Amino acid sequence: MNITLRQLAHALSLDRHGSFNRAARAEHISQPAFSRSIRNLEEALGAELFDRSGARTRPTVFGQAVLGRAREIMSETANLGREIELLKGLETGHFSVAMGIFAAELSAAWAVGELVKRHPHIRCTASLTSWRRVGALVQSEAVDLGIAEISAFRDHDKLGIEPLGRHELFFYCRSGHPLLERRSLTVEDLEPYPLALVRIARRAQGYTPRDHIFDEETGDLIPHVEVDDLSTARAVVSASDALSVATPIQIESLVLGGQLSVLPFRAPWLSLDYGFIFLRGRTHSPATERYMEIVRELEPGLAARNRALAEQFVAG
Repeated sequence: MNITLRQLAHALSLDRHGSFNRAARAEHISQPAFSRSIRNLEEALGAELFDRSGARTRPTVFGQAVLGRAREIMSETANLGREIELLKGLETGHFSVAMGIFAAELSAAWAVGELVKRHPHIRCTASLTSWRRVGALVQSEAVDLGIAEISAFRDHDKLGIEPLGRHELFFYCRSGHPLLERRSLTVEDLEPYPLALVRIARRAQGYTPRDHIFDEETGDLIPHVEVDDLSTARAVVSASDALSVATPIQIESLVLGGQLSVLPFRAPWLSLDYGFIFLRGRTHSPATERYMEIVRELEPGLAARNRALAEQFVAG
């Protein structure tokens, strides 16, 4: 019996697309060549694997058994390739990271740049997404590492975390906002104004203005103006009386330039709590380990800079 990985990949593609024509296009070969590959696989196994009589090609009972084993074989083959890449070190290979919105603007994206500067032969994929999506991407092995809000993953049975420390957050507004006329503020003072921000984790729900609602499934707070990125939030705040939150370093240039102002409000619950998110039991590649080292190098300097700016902006 002579079965190749290519034949198994073609069988999986045919099952996925349900059509010889569509599957052949997806595999970038001609339909006759694709059909011949499936037929050779069936002859090698001595069984018909696909029912070709309907509008959609479907696996037979023999095909279902073969497809199940094919998925396992292809997965193990991918893992074998990954282990070989681990052994090659930092001279080649691919590193992928999923970044939460706040983490990306602080150390996460900067560290990707440092990684490729130090090791230019590494190929990198950096995905910016919601912190909940980061966890899903890590668990599905779609990325090597996540860096995002970690509070929801502390007791996860499949995901491990490494905290990177906390950064204090501050409410900010446009220059000339009515709230800037006051020397100190309470939560009640903030409530009349909409919040422009990404969804907020359950732990940070100390601020719950009147128009906010909660996701019944996750418990996340959904802001009045829900955005996908922080640059959009800054634009909304600049053009309205809406408020948002950020670390001082994220809005430093706009505050110093006079477009935005930090509000005189501080609270223990108003902070970031992000860190590394990874799959338990999975060995980190050399590129992943090096990326994590770079982030750890960057974080203390960022924390010190944020503290210094906080005292400057709030006191000012």
